[in-house]
Amino acid sequence: MTILDAYQNLNEFFNENQVLNLRRDFRKVVLVTDRENDDKASVLCALAEMEKSGIVKSTTIENEVYWVLFKPLEAFSQDVEVNYLLAAGMASVINKVCEALKNDSDKCDPKNITEKDLKNLIFIASKVSEENLKN
Repeated sequence: MTILDAYQNLNEFFNENQVLNLRRDFRKVVLVTDRENDDKASVLCALAEMEKSGIVKSTTIENEVYWVLFKPLEAFSQDVEVNYLLAAGMASVINKVCEALKNDSDKCDPKNITEKDLKNLIFIASKVSEENLKN
């Protein structure tokens, strides 16, 4: 497991929980493992990255380390910069789907990509099945 894989697993864990104790919660973060210590190392590295970013803080109570979410994950925001060609490509995908669905309210302006547009792209991508990708 890479640190990035562990980071993704931790994001999923922290969507439902505010506090992590590795001894107690490891199996909730890593569902299947055949190299437990290796995967624990990846999770610890990912937690260190999350702590460095201010997403979690760690504390020790009775010789047990706990990582506590600083605030709900949805409260963290990011600034993303994309060039115009990428923005135009994103808008093209969204707008073609909007046209097919006859939905003008979700059309995308390539000069002003919003969080709503990114959510729409995620929704569109989630509707692509593995069978469609094989064709």
